[in-house]
Amino acid sequence: MKSFRWQFLPAIKSLTTAFLVCAGMLSTRSAAAQQVNVGGPFNTVGHGFYESIGTRWGARGPGWFFNFGGAPPPAFGGFDPNAGANVGGGFRAGNTSGFFNLNVGQGANSTMVSQTPSVTIPNGGNGYFIDGTFRPFVTSIIPVVGDQSDPSPLRERLRRLQEQQEASLTSPANAPAQAEVGGGGVARRSTAERGDLSVAEIKSAANAQGSSQDEELAAILEKARGAEEAGKAGVARIYYQMAARRATGEQQQKILAHLQTLPR
Repeated sequence: MKSFRWQFLPAIKSLTTAFLVCAGMLSTRSAAAQQVNVGGPFNTVGHGFYESIGTRWGARGPGWFFNFGGAPPPAFGGFDPNAGANVGGGFRAGNTSGFFNLNVGQGANSTMVSQTPSVTIPNGGNGYFIDGTFRPFVTSIIPVVGDQSDPSPLRERLRRLQEQQEASLTSPANAPAQAEVGGGGVARRSTAERGDLSVAEIKSAANAQGSSQDEELAAILEKARGAEEAGKAGVARIYYQMAARRATGEQQQKILAHLQTLPR
């Protein structure tokens, strides 16, 4: 019995070791699959060639001279002024002298650039990379996108004042006190007893709303006129379009007619 136990003990140890190795490989493979690295290579290849031949000469005498300049260096091909040949000569005869120079050159330039942006994303997730330039179109503090406009600080202030006024009109403190009805029961009360808005209060709220809208429209028109006087026709056109969307009736027609007179 003892010999049987010692004979099978190495086999059990081998099986245990193999099981642990397999489990480790599976866990490592599962852990490596939690993230994925994605790359997109961008390759750029360029080649440039140039030839340059130029002369420079001149002469000088008593009370006169003239010079003829050489050719300009090439703007492509990777021109190197020290890579060409420069030869020349001169002469002198009495008070008259002159010179002649010859510049010749030839060369080529090749480039190869490879870029590989990469992003690491979780398994089953999303990822992106972008290479671009964004230029927003902004006039003053109001970003303009297409034919729409974002809320301005003035508009936000007017909206808050309007909300505060409406809240004060509908608050329970302004409602009339509810009178108790005798006889041990509660009778059906009218709208005046329930604290509903009266006709006068509704008209007052409507007038306040109209007044805030008129103030907002007047502020936009003032900005439009200021931009027009400053010579900014594009900015003035944007403000006039904003005013036309808020105006009604004859005033809207006048704004649209004036908008057509602005230079494009």
